[in-house]
Amino acid sequence: MISVKHFETAFAGDDLRTVAEARRWARNVLTGARVPDELLCDALTCVSELATNAARHTASGQPGGKYRVVLEVLGQARAHVEVVDQGGEHAPDIQLGGAESGRGLWICATLGVLQHAATKGGRRVWVDLPHPAPSAVTPDPVAHSADGSER
Repeated sequence: MISVKHFETAFAGDDLRTVAEARRWARNVLTGARVPDELLCDALTCVSELATNAARHTASGQPGGKYRVVLEVLGQARAHVEVVDQGGEHAPDIQLGGAESGRGLWICATLGVLQHAATKGGRRVWVDLPHPAPSAVTPDPVAHSADGSER
């Protein structure tokens, strides 16, 4: 059975310096959960992007606003990174190219499966991260010559 470890905490959204605090908190939690380095880097990128969006583009960024960061580690192969904010005028929107905003969501979407949902009093935005594929290629057990024919 795969173990699931759940962590969450809240941050003041009206101070962008809390994004760095959220990232430090996530690094400590994920390092303690023995998450592999590649997955750790992807998760920290997503924490930064989603927390920044909450602080800049939602009611969480207003005076007294807050956002919550939720992390779940599933074994050592998967991570769930979620930010729960206090909502805003617009739904999260992925943008490419020269757009002023939305590129952070695009980055998160390239690292894992990005989703969002409205909640009572806000919204949840999350990324489910798979562990990156192994860097080594499994060798083909059948030997081939330079022209591709079997030897």
